[in-house]
Amino acid sequence: MAYLSNKFDLYVFLVILILLFFKEINMILENILETLKKLNINYDLIEHEATTSCEHSKELREKAWLVWIWSKNIIFHAKWNFYLVTTTWEKDIKARKFKWEFWTKDIRFASQEEINNIKMWTIWSISPFWFENNEIKMYVDSEIFENEFFMFNPWVPEKTIRVKTADLKNIYMNLKNEIKTFKLSEEEIEFNEL
Repeated sequence: MAYLSNKFDLYVFLVILILLFFKEINMILENILETLKKLNINYDLIEHEATTSCEHSKELREKAWLVWIWSKNIIFHAKWNFYLVTTTWEKDIKARKFKWEFWTKDIRFASQEEINNIKMWTIWSISPFWFENNEIKMYVDSEIFENEFFMFNPWVPEKTIRVKTADLKNIYMNLKNEIKTFKLSEEEIEFNEL
């Protein structure tokens, strides 16, 4: 009987953890939406099936005719610091391009465990902003600002938020993080203040 009780206790514990996780995710989503409203930024909240990769997200967007620019958000780990790099979903980002900016050539993608320590994210649902750690430096691809709309995942794999890129700078300017833009070419990368 004690074995069943322990198994039941474990089940209850896991259910509570899952409920807390979803409660936190919904609180984050509500915080994002509330912040957009406070900044008077119009947005569309799009609901869809959960996405689990950039490729899956691309398939879903093409089926739904959502062909605006979508974000790809990567967290790099370099000398015990973390950096959030936001670009467009189709671009490949090479860590070595950031070695002079990060002052090291020892740069790699952050692991899921490291990402969990920053925030309870999954690798495929990292948002380009709105996390509690304002010490993470952020790098935004300048090409994003050349498009009409920008779409991102608000930590919820079943939801997407679309904003006008004209409003994007206003969002970034209201964050406490250090933020730079970058322009990527085959040979080099250029960094600028936002």
